[in-house]
Amino acid sequence: MNNDRLAAQLETRIFYFYVVDQKPNEIRITMYGTHYTLHKSNEGWRNASSNSMNMSQPLIDSVVEVVYGSTQPMPV
Repeated sequence: MNNDRLAAQLETRIFYFYVVDQKPNEIRITMYGTHYTLHKSNEGWRNASSNSMNMSQPLIDSVVEVVYGSTQPMPV
C-alpha cells in the first residue's frame, strides 16, 4: 500500500509494521520480516490459516485499530 511504518502498542511494547495490502475483510502486513494476513470474520479479526506464525489476539486488535483508526468504524 505505502511505505509508511506504523506502530501498534501492546501494553508497554511497541510493534512496528508495514501494510502490504488492505481489503475490506483482509489486511496483509509485514512485521519484523514476517508476513501476516488477518481476516475479518463474524468473531472479529483473526490470523489467516496460511500464516507461518500466529499473532496474539491483543496484538491483532491493536494492529487493526492502527490501520483503521480508533474513530472510524471497521468494515464488515
